[in-house]
Amino acid sequence: MRIVIITAVGCATPTTPGAPAWQPIETGVVGRWGHTAQYDAVRDAMFVFGGEHAGGQLSELLTYHPATGAWERLDTSDALFGRTDLASAIDTLNDRLILIGGRIGLATSVGDVVAYKDGQWQTLPRGPAPRHDVVAASDGAHAWVFGGAGEFLQSLDDLWQLDFATDTWTQLPEGGVRPSARAANALAYHDGALYLVGGHDLSAIKRDVWRYDLAAQQWTELAPTSAPPAWSHFGFAVDTQCDALVLVAGDNLDNIDTSLATTFDFATTTFARLETSTLPHPRDHPSLVVDSTRHQLVLFGGGTLGDGLGTLDDAWSLPLEVCP
Repeated sequence: MRIVIITAVGCATPTTPGAPAWQPIETGVVGRWGHTAQYDAVRDAMFVFGGEHAGGQLSELLTYHPATGAWERLDTSDALFGRTDLASAIDTLNDRLILIGGRIGLATSVGDVVAYKDGQWQTLPRGPAPRHDVVAASDGAHAWVFGGAGEFLQSLDDLWQLDFATDTWTQLPEGGVRPSARAANALAYHDGALYLVGGHDLSAIKRDVWRYDLAAQQWTELAPTSAPPAWSHFGFAVDTQCDALVLVAGDNLDNIDTSLATTFDFATTTFARLETSTLPHPRDHPSLVVDSTRHQLVLFGGGTLGDGLGTLDDAWSLPLEVCP
């Protein structure tokens, strides 16, 4: 975690008249940054857990229902400590929400793995060493995590797989060329491979993109001809209908927030700006999901000063009318 107080400003790139518009969503819930969110197509609901605001870290589990616009607090047991900068995934095999790692307090990384189902929390076996500023990719039957910030704030460079059928962890081989250690990157699954975008270590932003072939167990660095406006602390989600990774908002190592959205096309390995006619407030550390039922983005929360300070409580939706 870095604390750098820098006033966030928006990017000067203009909006596109006639393009789809971001629409505000009523929330009525406490603002937060560094939380995690997942869209569950079976329930047509977005699950939100954790994060923090000026009052401290949050341990509540929320759901947002796009069909009705209603927000609901599911868990009031305080079974888990509040935490920030954690990873999550939807386990479609067992119908569970999975939470991985995170940070408690200012800099204490945790290594616990928990699952939520039918109103109950279950502790799963640990795998990777404790870490925060960590993200996960998933295909519904597995979750993968790469890197993050360790117990001494050091950046990590290991790759792990969680098998939802057995709740067992495996560290995957990474011989040859490989991404450098980092945290706060994007990690996505598509067609038998993992895609890693950006992130940062303790001193520098990472402006690279990598592909890990799960069958060959090998990393390859990609060479996209374009770039997103922000390389870390963005909200990200996979748009399976368009075979693309979507990045929204973010910063470059706690420096200058943006509100722009970018798509990364898995087939062409290129970035393209997602055209919109309006923009939400610039932010870092938000959550982003693709609501696959309506084919729209849902952006929630985040911060406006270095490392998420200046907490936001707003939410927005953006229709994905056509694939770029």
